[in-house]
Amino acid sequence: MRRRSREISVFNLSMLDVIAGAMAAFLILVVILLPYYDKTTIDHQAEIQALTQALAAAETAQRDAQTQADQAQQEAARQQARAEGLARQLARTFLVLYVRWDTRDDIDLHVIDPSGAEFWWNEHKRIPGRPGELSEDAILGPANEVWEIRDAPPGDYRIEVNLFDIKDARKPTIVQGRVFHRDGSAQFKEIRLHRLKQRERIATLRVAESGAVTLLD
Repeated sequence: MRRRSREISVFNLSMLDVIAGAMAAFLILVVILLPYYDKTTIDHQAEIQALTQALAAAETAQRDAQTQADQAQQEAARQQARAEGLARQLARTFLVLYVRWDTRDDIDLHVIDPSGAEFWWNEHKRIPGRPGELSEDAILGPANEVWEIRDAPPGDYRIEVNLFDIKDARKPTIVQGRVFHRDGSAQFKEIRLHRLKQRERIATLRVAESGAVTLLD
């Protein structure tokens, strides 16, 4: 019986040695590996924090860039509107045209604008809804008649003269004229009128979209 008890004791001691050795090995592994796991966790946390900060910075930069882009677009739109306004101002042209004659006859100036509206003496000096005015009218020569417009719409303007009344039939009436515009002036061709109610075209003006004025005839 004593021998068997001794064998059990030896077995128990051996098991305790094994368990103690295993625990010692586990503790050694924990001591060795735990700092590594802690450091890895800390590194990951730092990386996540850095990525979060970088993402926030990128979002802020994106918002700032969008704000700047919107401001640049608004400024471009303002500059475009300003450029278009300046272009419209540059495209404007005035017209001041006159005809003159050196006899006592009564000459009437007629101006037909691009819309077909006709300006001449009496109640036709101004036309409702249309720019332009026959600003000077004469019934006895020698005299001048003047038509003017501050902002001439594009298109063709026909200028005609009519021998409304003859005071001196001994010689024809010579009519001359000129137009003044934004870029200078141009002289009309000379017209001779010798019959009562004779009406002739003395010039045709063309105003371009750019405001340039061309004397067609």
